[in-house]
Amino acid sequence: MAISAAGLAVAAAAPDLIGAEAALAAEPPRGGGAGRPSTVYPPAATGITGQTDPVVSHVVRIDGMPNPRDPHSSAGGPGIHPGRVRDTGEEYDAIIVGAGASGLAAAKYYRDRFGEDTRVLLVDPLADFGGHGHRNEFDIPDATTPGRRVRMLRTGGAVNLDSIGSWNQPANGLLDIPGSYGQPALDMLDYLGITPDAFPSSRGPGIPSSYGLRSMLLFPKKEWKRDHLVPAKTAAVSWEDFLASTPYSARARADLLHILADTTTDWISRKDGPKTDQEKKAILASITYKEYLRHYVGAGEEAISYLQRSSHGLFGAGVQAVQAADTWALGNPGFDGLGLTNDIFPGIGRTAQQDSYENSDPTIAWPDGNSSVLRLLVSRLIPNAICDVDGARPDQETIVKAVVAYDQLDRRTNHVRIRLNSTVVRVEPGRTRGGKATVTYVRRDGVGERVRARHVVMACWNRVTARLVDGLPRHQVENLTYARKVPLVYCRVALRNWQAFADAKISSISPRGDSLFWDSCSLQAGQVFGSAYGPTPTTPDRPALLSLNKVPNDPRELTQLASYERGRQQLLTTSLRTFEHEIVDLIDRTVNASGGDFEPERDIESIVVNRWNYGYAYELCSTFDPSIFGPAAQQPHVKGRVPYRNVSIANSDSGAFAYTHSAINEAFRAVNDLPA
Repeated sequence: MAISAAGLAVAAAAPDLIGAEAALAAEPPRGGGAGRPSTVYPPAATGITGQTDPVVSHVVRIDGMPNPRDPHSSAGGPGIHPGRVRDTGEEYDAIIVGAGASGLAAAKYYRDRFGEDTRVLLVDPLADFGGHGHRNEFDIPDATTPGRRVRMLRTGGAVNLDSIGSWNQPANGLLDIPGSYGQPALDMLDYLGITPDAFPSSRGPGIPSSYGLRSMLLFPKKEWKRDHLVPAKTAAVSWEDFLASTPYSARARADLLHILADTTTDWISRKDGPKTDQEKKAILASITYKEYLRHYVGAGEEAISYLQRSSHGLFGAGVQAVQAADTWALGNPGFDGLGLTNDIFPGIGRTAQQDSYENSDPTIAWPDGNSSVLRLLVSRLIPNAICDVDGARPDQETIVKAVVAYDQLDRRTNHVRIRLNSTVVRVEPGRTRGGKATVTYVRRDGVGERVRARHVVMACWNRVTARLVDGLPRHQVENLTYARKVPLVYCRVALRNWQAFADAKISSISPRGDSLFWDSCSLQAGQVFGSAYGPTPTTPDRPALLSLNKVPNDPRELTQLASYERGRQQLLTTSLRTFEHEIVDLIDRTVNASGGDFEPERDIESIVVNRWNYGYAYELCSTFDPSIFGPAAQQPHVKGRVPYRNVSIANSDSGAFAYTHSAINEAFRAVNDLPA
């Protein structure tokens, strides 16, 4: 979709290119800086974005292929060894490997510590800065007004700033993280002019209720003999009536009533005899959610399948691989009768603890997610790269309208420079006190270049850091490579109209079971953000967006890390053509099966697949990571992040906490880990 004739010609001549890669190759250069012309405006790219094929190929060569059988393996790939490396002669005070949230924050904190006149270079393999804080920007023709286009925004990665009230609260117990550790992220909000208590409203009119659209559950025929489309439960419907409308067997319905509606039975005491609050929590911390439902509640496989995907969004794996204690703490069903107190316990995860704070609000979000946060930061670091909005510098509201001048990111006159489409392949720390570090990277055209700096901050992934930094001690490599990233796919479909959804009276689709590709599909229209954005159209004859999410994993794998690696294996063999097929298949089995008339060629303007083969940071899990029961200093990410010579290590991996504020806090620590 949305691939030009030139793009199709490029794809035919180079069959290894798919989707967005063919489109990019066909685009004439626009702008460009420092001799590196850009191709398209990255937020508007279609096809596969995020981590594109060349980026994934490079990372696989550095980190190795997926390894679900040994997810803690410290063995890497063959590496990247460019045949010709040009010494640019450039020297910086700091080179930051990675231009995501942690890298950009590190640039700010570096200048705070070492002076505003210091020169900083950020190097990143992606086509855009911000890492997972990625923006999708659509300009969709409006059929109701010839020549008019509607601009719509959506997040392509990190969604929001979560639980801001908890950021400077101590993570007690064995996590042993003082509240002061989170203060830098709050200070960053002040620096950027983000005021959570006076944040623009993002509540829009949405889709008018008069259209009668409903959320639907899809039970696929592979598991239930035929497709069943069932309205999702609402407050007006009892659990008994809802379950009676599903294709579940009588046994599964009874099991689900125990899980979803029973608020009085203490399943643990019923099975094991009387237990104290802490004894129950210790049991939950030692088993998975599925084990709890099966062993204590007595649920069968069919009933448990209703919840299989419920843990994908936070943990990146199914209920067979996530800890029961954290799922209780995060409000999942099946635990009400246990009578547990709402406090921390040995083995609690960081997300669960963050969610347990009484005053953890607010959570705030922009239409394009955390991309707006990072654009505000770039507007401070490189003012000439972010244009004024309505005659003034962008603020927390108007940043959504700001345009990035990508040809200004890597100018020699900048104190801070961002060099995109460049994969770092080697970091050689200084060998003597005060000695320069050398960083080698490969540009998108395959040319190798070498630059030097007084300091280096590795604001990339831990496993990549372990491969790139020469001379790291073996024990540090093992700790850096302990974990794996969560693979994620956020697909956005620009619709010329949503009449078919209106006719079918469907607003969202949530598959059940394991056989269908997507985890969810939802229609977005009528969004507003303060006075800067929206309302977007609200009638079916006008444009809208579809969001489809998938967390690739394997419901048979018993650990989260192994499940992630299976997911990465899946993504390595999933082409744009497959993503497109699965989009149309889901709509055909739901919208078209319910009276809609959806035609992809007529109704779809473009498709963006935000593919993150290497997505969010892994949090320690009480069922599979014994170190979570010990002091924080002995946990692998803490032992792995110690500085080495004039190189320090940032990124949310270093906090085992997949949040933007974690990435910011780790950047602050990493900059202060550098030698003077």
